[in-house]
Amino acid sequence: MKTPIQNKEIISFSLAGLGQNLIYNYSATFIMIFYTDVLGLAAISVGTLMLVARVWDAINDPMMGIIVDKTRTRWGKLRPYLLGVAIPMAVFTILTFTNVNLTTQSKLIYAYITYIGWGMVYTVSDVPYWGLSSAMSDDPQDRLRIMTLARILSNVGLAIAIVVPPIILGMLADHPQRYGIVAAVISIVGAALFLLAFFNTKERVERPAEVSKLKDFLLLKENKPLLQLQSSRMLGAFRMILGAAGTYFAKYNLNNEGLFSLLGGTLILSMIFAMILTPYLRRFFSKKALYQGGLIIQAVAHVVLFIIGYSQIALVLLLMFIVGFSMGLNDVIMYIMVNDSIDYLQAKTQRRFEGMIFSLHTFTTKLQTAIGLFVMGIILNMFGFIENVPQSDSSMFGIFMLLTLLPAVSSLLSLIPMIPYQEEKEQLQS
Repeated sequence: MKTPIQNKEIISFSLAGLGQNLIYNYSATFIMIFYTDVLGLAAISVGTLMLVARVWDAINDPMMGIIVDKTRTRWGKLRPYLLGVAIPMAVFTILTFTNVNLTTQSKLIYAYITYIGWGMVYTVSDVPYWGLSSAMSDDPQDRLRIMTLARILSNVGLAIAIVVPPIILGMLADHPQRYGIVAAVISIVGAALFLLAFFNTKERVERPAEVSKLKDFLLLKENKPLLQLQSSRMLGAFRMILGAAGTYFAKYNLNNEGLFSLLGGTLILSMIFAMILTPYLRRFFSKKALYQGGLIIQAVAHVVLFIIGYSQIALVLLLMFIVGFSMGLNDVIMYIMVNDSIDYLQAKTQRRFEGMIFSLHTFTTKLQTAIGLFVMGIILNMFGFIENVPQSDSSMFGIFMLLTLLPAVSSLLSLIPMIPYQEEKEQLQS
């Protein structure tokens, strides 16, 4: 049954995604270089921190999914968390990027406490937020509209988080708290936008009365489409470090930190362009074809960049545009597939778990980023990276490899789990 949805709701939900992505992508992009070049922590120590934080998320994220599915309030089961988490999300982001005057060991402990705390708060925001996209409407066309605009504006948030901070950081080059100042601005704006998803949306989709329990995670083994998608994303972990690797690439390989804004801006603008085109492309291609096509295009672009090098910045920008287009195509389709998997599990089990399913999706998002950054720390260490000094040829090659060969291989590996993937009608018949 179709349920009515207002444009105001779709816009508010999407602006909330913009706000959340301002915060998330500022952290994902600049946390590594903040820890190594400002706090002076070893790259391998930072990579280990990222991995340890994700081990805790393996417990934390499912717990949040269960809590969400058990929630019953007059505002629904998802929206109340969006109201309560906005301020803590801003506070932990600022704390994470505060340049503390401590010993190296104490700085590392501080990083563990604030980063793991930030990850927990982000989970409280992310699981109910994306679950809400499924609860706002049960109509496939409505969901396509919701997810298309939400992913477009989320990537506008990503663009701002990549393009604007280097400019402000350059203006505050000598300020010891420059990363914290940018974090404060990003967090206040992001939290305010995120609150729109609470105030201006409704949960409409009727749900069975059951609530999820820890043992209900065993039901996920029945959700083949979801497991195939998340396996694909895990194998694509090194596609998620382009922003973090780009900060090092601009600073050390190109000798110009400001070029990161140009590289990142090109990437994100092409992603947004692809997202705008996605509903049109859906008329001619299946979700599976668009998802896999994006992975193949991205792999080819990374390989070509590795072969031609980075002496001609115009060619680098062109290839980054192609990479961004493929990622944008992938992005919208991926979230539609997650929503399809919620409906699939309900059809198979007569139980509906937005919170549980999106907690797995959130966990995969953070885990793939953590694995990417962990390996990034290892590679930087292996190739002799030393912060804040001119790099050796070996170190610069290692940084360039993070931007080319690793994402290329990762994109191709991501294709494997999606080979047996079926579209919705085929799923329910299988």
